[in-house]
Amino acid sequence: MAPSQRFRMTILAAPKDGVSQEEFSTYLKEKHAPLFLSIAISKRNLLKYEQFHVDSKLTTTLNASADWHESGSTHPKFWALAVLEAESPEKILEIFQDEEYLRVVAPDESVVCDRAGSYILAGYYVTLFEA
Repeated sequence: MAPSQRFRMTILAAPKDGVSQEEFSTYLKEKHAPLFLSIAISKRNLLKYEQFHVDSKLTTTLNASADWHESGSTHPKFWALAVLEAESPEKILEIFQDEEYLRVVAPDESVVCDRAGSYILAGYYVTLFEA
């Protein structure tokens, strides 16, 4: 199967120390996402923006029952994913180099996120099954 023609970047977001999971998730959905989507470059360059929020209880249960992790290590380090989709890597890079993003959005990320503890994955999806 061929990879998607659209480029995707996934941010594995780690919480800042002292932030609860509920506070983290609520802030990203209700404050940060609208702010990020309000800037002109996001509107112009993105085709899709999604967030995935971890359900810790269900994640722990599934990891333990599937025997994916050793006992005691089932709580994830990352509490959310942000998936950005664009026509090319350059379109996404333009967002993170934009003056308005750097001035308005980037500082907002540090309210609940540990940027140094977060990771970026970049690539193309390959759909293997779709109903």
